[in-house]
Amino acid sequence: MRRKNLLMTAQAVSLLLFALPVLPAQTTETTLSALPSIAFPTGPKLDDGLAYYSMGYGASVRGELTPAFAPWLFGRLSFDYELIPVNGSSQAVSFAYGGGGLGLSFSPLSRLALRAAAGGGIYLAAAEAGTVRNPYAEAGGEILVRFTPAVALNLGAKYRYAPVPSDVLYEGVSVQAGLVYDLAGSRKGTNIRLDPQITPVFPLFYSYYDKNPFGAAQVANKESIPIQNVRLSFYAKQFMDSPRICGELESLSPGEKADLPVYGLFNDAIFRVTEGTKAAGEFTLEYYYLGRKTVRTIPVTLAVQNRNAMTWDDDRKAAAFVTAKDPAVLGFAKNVAATVRSDPATPAISTEFRTALGLFQTLKIYGIGYAVDPTTPFDQFSSSDTAVDFLQFPGQTLSYRAGDCDDLTVLYAALLESVGIETALVTVPGHIFLAFNPALSPENAARAFANDTDYAVLDGKVWIPVEVTLVKDGFLRAWSEGSRELSNAAAAGTAALYPVRDAWKTYEPVGFAEGGALVALPAQESLVSAYRAELERFSRAQVADRVASLEGLIRKGSDSAKNANRLGILYAQYGLIAEARTQFEYAVKTSDLPQAIINLGNVEYLQGNYKEAKKRYETALRALPGSSACLVGLARTQQALGDTAGFRTTVAELKEADSAAVAAYFPGGGASRASETEDRRVELWGE
Repeated sequence: MRRKNLLMTAQAVSLLLFALPVLPAQTTETTLSALPSIAFPTGPKLDDGLAYYSMGYGASVRGELTPAFAPWLFGRLSFDYELIPVNGSSQAVSFAYGGGGLGLSFSPLSRLALRAAAGGGIYLAAAEAGTVRNPYAEAGGEILVRFTPAVALNLGAKYRYAPVPSDVLYEGVSVQAGLVYDLAGSRKGTNIRLDPQITPVFPLFYSYYDKNPFGAAQVANKESIPIQNVRLSFYAKQFMDSPRICGELESLSPGEKADLPVYGLFNDAIFRVTEGTKAAGEFTLEYYYLGRKTVRTIPVTLAVQNRNAMTWDDDRKAAAFVTAKDPAVLGFAKNVAATVRSDPATPAISTEFRTALGLFQTLKIYGIGYAVDPTTPFDQFSSSDTAVDFLQFPGQTLSYRAGDCDDLTVLYAALLESVGIETALVTVPGHIFLAFNPALSPENAARAFANDTDYAVLDGKVWIPVEVTLVKDGFLRAWSEGSRELSNAAAAGTAALYPVRDAWKTYEPVGFAEGGALVALPAQESLVSAYRAELERFSRAQVADRVASLEGLIRKGSDSAKNANRLGILYAQYGLIAEARTQFEYAVKTSDLPQAIINLGNVEYLQGNYKEAKKRYETALRALPGSSACLVGLARTQQALGDTAGFRTTVAELKEADSAAVAAYFPGGGASRASETEDRRVELWGE
């Protein structure tokens, strides 16, 4: 009967062990162990103190379960057999143990676990004298060394206590060593979760996504030990040449989560998307689990917006539409710039200012118009960080000859940037317009412009605001309105100015050129006429009040020559050369004023009369030796005439009188011929 009970106990343990593998592999860790053992009895002892048993041997078969929610806890079912010889006798006692227990595990290293367990069950002891069955208790510790995800070595010892009523039948320590096999070893290391969250991709920023994420992916280690060398990459075959590594982790502990950014190195094929579409993408997750490399691929759907789409979560994004290298833009802008710079009318203010004015007037006579897009009005879409707006590229706006405020601003910015004029995007609530840098210092701007509200100064640079939607009203009207809008918004603290070149560092413009009809410039005569007329209106409006004041002083006769000279400078700075010459000649005639002689030299230089200019400068220099304005003008004239020796002598003289002027106007110190006529300008006037 007792042997039958022993057999039934063994069968029950076996059934439990074989049932363990059917538990969900993703929620438990299930192992089987075979452990030979050596038993060192510690009791009982006879009355004379002699040990009743001597060293024995045995083996253990056990199954363990570790729940995923508590990787530090494990449960155990075991069947042990030990044969313990009776000391000083040829007899031995057979012990069969069937039971279970609970334990705790700690892994200081991924391949090493320190474990402690306690439990008990029923033992059956058999000898020649008969059999005994009673409960037993045990406790011990062990070291687990993992070789592979499926196989580990177990080294341990445990104390076992097997009592009988009112006494103890056996107690002792068993030392065990053997192999542990994980029934789900082939699936170990697979419980690593990846949760990607990606946002739609905008083709315009396809190069931006190489360094700026368009989503994130959370990697979670649901295993009981760390994983090492984790690497995540993303790939969309349709729009990428190769996978882009998103992030790497040296290790990820059990239960730990890590959020990795999602990057994509897209190619220009994505820029052919003219309508929103979806594409197949995939994440590849690589990692090592106990030295075994695992590679998993997770498919995702990539939403791709159309190439004209953007959101206004960052206003600087509009700079990516400023395609200054678009052939249509380059052709349009360079032709206008060349016309402006080669115009025989004397330059006013600066080349950059006049070119900006000429380009604006050309857009007007070209027929560009302002048209609100009813589907994506800027005033509504710009107030939302997520609303998808539709912006035209400059080449498209030239082709369509119409656009919203953002479209026209982008077009004008691209035209100016293509000829080297620095621009900035100006945003106020519900609106965007442009500002450009006229290449004037704040001091020169204060002298050049009658009203200091006509421009803004930021970080030492002068910016002229232009309301591009008023293109049909001309440059002066657009400038006036832009100044008003910027001034009001600045006072309210709601204005923002973003230099395009700074924004390009983050939002790089794309190399996009729309195919289609060629852009035909207006007739040269119309362009020049519109430019000159607007420039003269500007000049006369700027000087009117100051002219009246100086003319009044001249009529009074007090310092009339000096006041006439000042009036001539004012006229000259605004390109009113005929009026300027008259005033300079009056100053020379009435008092032979040497400063006026210098300024007559400047007038001759601006009009390309270099020999006459040289004579004027040489005459003035005799009266004002060391004059910076005179020496700079003379050196430039000598450059234009190809007088290398004279140029070097004059520059040497200027260096002694004003070394800063040499650095400012002749930084190379060379004697090359002056640049083309359109580059002539005068910054220094004799006052």
